[in-house]
Amino acid sequence: MAYIDYNKLTQYIDEKELINLTDDENIGMVEQSKIDEAINSATNEINSYLQDKYTIPLSPPPQLIIDICADITIYNLYKRRMRLNMPESIINIYNDAIDKLEKIRKGMIVLNISQTESSGFIKINKTENDRIFNKDLLDSL
Repeated sequence: MAYIDYNKLTQYIDEKELINLTDDENIGMVEQSKIDEAINSATNEINSYLQDKYTIPLSPPPQLIIDICADITIYNLYKRRMRLNMPESIINIYNDAIDKLEKIRKGMIVLNISQTESSGFIKINKTENDRIFNKDLLDSL
């Protein structure tokens, strides 16, 4: 499930610019498959950051995730057209989006998701052996 669609994306970037970024055949129209590819790539990137903290896909996605998805999608579209001459502002917006995802992953930003939208559990990668005060130590006290 993608976090944005074409209509939502046009709230972040002008359709004329989308034509410039996707129209490989110079027919003057947006090539929807290029948009879909960029959106799916952005959604997958977001999910890779969130999968250990939240149940994905987020449904409905919080506004912050929609904003991040739009920013990464726009970056992906620019990357396919201007890989070697990427505008610095687009790079900065992408880096800011990734920074937000890192903060979400680390728990510095908490998504406003109700318990019914998330599993209510946090996945951890710690084992019994990682505990300083394990069961045997506590039982001996």
